[in-house]
Formats: sequence, C-alpha cells, structure tokens
Amino acid sequence: MGVLRRRRARDRGVEDRIRKAIDGLVPILRIDACHIQLAGFERDTGRAILRIEGGCEECDMSVLTLLQGIEAHLRLHVPEIREVRALSDDHESDA
Repeated sequence: MGVLRRRRARDRGVEDRIRKAIDGLVPILRIDACHIQLAGFERDTGRAILRIEGGCEECDMSVLTLLQGIEAHLRLHVPEIREVRALSDDHESDA
C-alpha cells in the first residue's frame, strides 16, 4: 500500500471516529433542534470543521457554548483533534 493510500486510510479512520462521536451527541442535540455534521478534518492542523444547523441562530453566545461542549466531547473521543471550527451558510465562526 502506498504512502498516500495509508494516509487517506488513516484520515478516513479519524473522520469515522469523529462521526461516531457526533452520533453520540444526537439525542442531546435534538433537544435544541440542532444538527451537526463533519464537513472536514485537516490532519496537519488537527482541525475538525463542522456544519451546525438549527438551534438559536440569533444568539451567538448559544452557538459558542454549544460548540465548546461539542469540542470537549470530540476531543475526549478523538485525541487527534486540536481545534474545532463551525461553518454556517453566512459566515465561519471560530471557537
């Protein structure tokens, strides 16, 4: 197996574990009518990029609080994650 194939396989493994950790949050997130999905993982920076939909769109603090909880959960289950960023349709928000 070539170097690039091994790297892609490792990246897919990390992404699969991120998705599994996100699935563990689904029952909690449904309370706020929120949905998250993995948009990408940047292996070199350890950055997980998530798309977050629903919840309180008018309250930035709510989104930041939600993202901090999600980040803590993901970092607990996927140690390769060093940072989590959220994408929205309008803008990118950093946490």
